[in-house]
Amino acid sequence: MADASLASRFRAPAECQEKLAELHKRFAFSEVEFECFEANAGSLTTTKLPQFEAYLQKEKERKAPKKPVVRPQARPLGGDIALKRQWPGQASTSQPKRAREADAKEEPRGALQNTPMQPGATAPRAPMQVSTKSSNASNLDRPTRSVLPVKVQEAPGSQKVTSYRWINETIAARAALRDERLQEWEALVVSEMQIRAPEVAVGTVGVPCQSESILFGRIACEGFEGRLNDRSIMLEGPSVANTKVRLNVADCKQIAAFPGQIVGVVGRSGMTGSTFHVSDFLPGLPIQGEAMAPESSLHAMIVAGPFSQRDRLDFTALQSALAHAQIERPQVLILLGPFLDASNTKVMEGEASLSGSEEPACLEEVYVHLFAELRKGLEPLRAARPATQVFILPSLEEAVNFHPLPQPPMDIMLAQWLEEEATDLLQLQQMGVRFLSNPAHVEINGIKVSITSADALSPILREMVLRPEGRKVEEALQLLLKQRCLFPAVPRDPAQVYEVKAKALDFPWDGIAPQICIFPSPLAVMNGAVVENTLFVNPGTLCRQAALGSFAELWIQPAEGVSTMKDRVRLDLKKLG
Repeated sequence: MADASLASRFRAPAECQEKLAELHKRFAFSEVEFECFEANAGSLTTTKLPQFEAYLQKEKERKAPKKPVVRPQARPLGGDIALKRQWPGQASTSQPKRAREADAKEEPRGALQNTPMQPGATAPRAPMQVSTKSSNASNLDRPTRSVLPVKVQEAPGSQKVTSYRWINETIAARAALRDERLQEWEALVVSEMQIRAPEVAVGTVGVPCQSESILFGRIACEGFEGRLNDRSIMLEGPSVANTKVRLNVADCKQIAAFPGQIVGVVGRSGMTGSTFHVSDFLPGLPIQGEAMAPESSLHAMIVAGPFSQRDRLDFTALQSALAHAQIERPQVLILLGPFLDASNTKVMEGEASLSGSEEPACLEEVYVHLFAELRKGLEPLRAARPATQVFILPSLEEAVNFHPLPQPPMDIMLAQWLEEEATDLLQLQQMGVRFLSNPAHVEINGIKVSITSADALSPILREMVLRPEGRKVEEALQLLLKQRCLFPAVPRDPAQVYEVKAKALDFPWDGIAPQICIFPSPLAVMNGAVVENTLFVNPGTLCRQAALGSFAELWIQPAEGVSTMKDRVRLDLKKLG
């Protein structure tokens, strides 16, 4: 008998549960791996179980640590006998000559070059090689480097986020604020439904009606701890009215739903009024995409943290990415946190120390060191002509994180905490580095761009109900645009959201979708996807748990004649190694 807790975590047919439990015992796969498989191969069925097993085996082999090549050390000729036959006064050493010559040539590289190495300390590694992992249009030539300065401005209507207090928000206040968004959307969704069904009257959630009617509300799951499926979809009205009705979508040909989604439906109430039989489902408002101006162009590089692997505090990967930026000189460089990952083993165990030293370091010292590295790496970019525009966004995974979403800019978050140690942070501000809130909505050369360091895709995919089954990732990206928000899921995912300022999560262009949407996600299949004239960029993370990761480099060419977004965009995923 399959474990009930396992069945609640991984939504699969009953006939698959026993085999699923066996595979989970063998491979201990996570929900992310399960969702990644379904995103690529569709929902799990008995016929897909061998394919799922092969996928898990491949993932296990990929994650397995490689055995280091052990080479025997050279020994002095004659071994101990040679040492005994030395001339009087002659110095002896047990270290081979070749090893001594190699040590003489090798210089410690990285953050602490001028710091003497402590006994037993590990020297920082040399900068890493950068190569192209994948490209969505390798046949598209890179445009020549522009000599014109980049025009950057905040999106009109975007909310400016500063430091704020948030712990005193009550559950009732959060529900009331979510109801305000529901009320703002009611007229828009109902008018769209009346276009689709002009002769159907508008009803109210919780009020039975035997004739065909239009209902409006928010999708919820019938069970508090269960996952959404086509038999557990509820439609709820405002929390004040506390009204809900179960949606029977058996006769609905097309549906794309997730918890928290604001929708409109057409159908009839059942005999008892507790069920509403749906014949038409509107998953959100129509996407109002806007094509980029023909003359618009851009060269951008996007790097997302963590910038060190989980078991160490070595920021060589960040240094290598900045060195690559100095060579390529993009018009815009976007750095997404976490800069110091809260889940780093050294941080969690209180054993943080800077690379090249065994002395313990507090978190303030690590951040001071990080900002010093950023200043050194960004100075050549800001001094170039034209200068590279640099954006820095914080993360919910930051070791020193005082705010939920939306987060104020990182300089505001850390300046008072670092106090007198914030010299390099102030120098970054003076250099013209832009510290943005998370999320941020900006216009670069007239291109509308939304950016966040949080994963906006997984919360939609995790419990999405889709019919007919198709490309779940593209459908999920469409739902983000139709809900006109980066994080529309309710209950909130991520959970850290301050409802008073939740409008900062919405796209601010009066119903027009962004032309570029940037966020890291473990689901790499979304990288470079174009949905309704919106380009989605997933740079990956620079460092994964036990391996090096990737970053993204983007080129947008001016239009030549009639061309679509796909014809103008080249997106390269770069890897370190």
